[in-house]
Amino acid sequence: MFNVDKLWKNRFDQYLKDTRKYLRYMFNDHLVIVMIFLLSGLALAYQNWLEEVPKDFPYALLMGALLALLLTRGSIHTFLKDPDLVFLLPLEVKLKPYIKKSFLYSVVIESYILLIVFGISVPLFLTLTDATLQTVLGIIALLIVIKAWNLWMFWLLSLYTDFKTRLVDWWIRLLLNFALLYLVFVRADFLFVLLILAIMGALLIYFQLASKKLNWKWEFLIENETKRMQLFYRVANLFVDVPGLKEKVKRRKWLDFVLPATGYHQNNSFQYLYLRTFLRSGDYFGLFLRLLVIGGVLLFLLPVGYSTYIAPLLVLYLTAFQLVPMWRHHYNKLWLSIYPVREEERNKAFLKMLQMILIIQTLILSVIVAFVASWNEVAIVLVGGVLFSILYTNGVVKKKISLL
Repeated sequence: MFNVDKLWKNRFDQYLKDTRKYLRYMFNDHLVIVMIFLLSGLALAYQNWLEEVPKDFPYALLMGALLALLLTRGSIHTFLKDPDLVFLLPLEVKLKPYIKKSFLYSVVIESYILLIVFGISVPLFLTLTDATLQTVLGIIALLIVIKAWNLWMFWLLSLYTDFKTRLVDWWIRLLLNFALLYLVFVRADFLFVLLILAIMGALLIYFQLASKKLNWKWEFLIENETKRMQLFYRVANLFVDVPGLKEKVKRRKWLDFVLPATGYHQNNSFQYLYLRTFLRSGDYFGLFLRLLVIGGVLLFLLPVGYSTYIAPLLVLYLTAFQLVPMWRHHYNKLWLSIYPVREEERNKAFLKMLQMILIIQTLILSVIVAFVASWNEVAIVLVGGVLFSILYTNGVVKKKISLL
């Protein structure tokens, strides 16, 4: 006999097993040390900034916009899989307890992330207002309730086939979330807050009644769950090989001018292959850009001094460390063995490409340093970054790929 509670428990246990397996590789000693330094530097910069923040700083707009985005995004973790379209479709009417459990779990997980961001913004809120602990606790309770409202609204709108309907719903929820939080943060009249809450309640009641006779849109729900897991797998793949990862290839036509730089020569076969892989396959290029942006933001936020030298080195280290898995990107493609190129050329090609990526990153970070510090700091960052790129690539990375 079909047991819906047992089904959800099995799916949830399998989900935990899959994620834990990769999380222990992701949060390794190296990353923890880097994160400690990074978070310590950001906390110090944040504390120094709070001492100088002007009284007219638009904290309500900033906090409202950021938290509204976090409230609006997200969906119920259904743990559905492709075969469910066939095997669970006839049992749809019996799956209401399944969705309720998934909803409660999603509220807990999504609220956890939301409250971390709110916790970071609380010192700013307390600095610029006379809010008390009771006020902060009240806002926390409100955020959890509104997050639950957003998740259930997403579920109700997922029963509609029209993409435009779901898109309009997303924007309406974003505006309502922002309006509510802005009014709360500026301590507006309670009647205005009550009006926004009444509109939210009316929308919930309307769609709850309107969607009563609608069936699940299984393709959309399964696709949404697959996208969520693939995002996690892409992050985990930066640390360890993930068999369940479905690789995506992006054309990025605007980067085609880079490819001819390798030269069309037999000995450059692997260099061309890895450069093309970096630019188009997986999330390697996106990782490069994200770390570059993070490094730039850190250089602008952190005070000039030791952090000016440490931040670029952290970015270079993280880039090199997380691009090493690209060495095994074509590991299962047997046709690479018929290349009329020696294995040593493959090693050289990968190391040369990674070294050039790090040097280019060093040059860009040095330009950013020029806007916030003197030419002495620029020279130190430039020379130190180039030396790190050469030594780390030909030392640590070379040893790593020899063991892969």
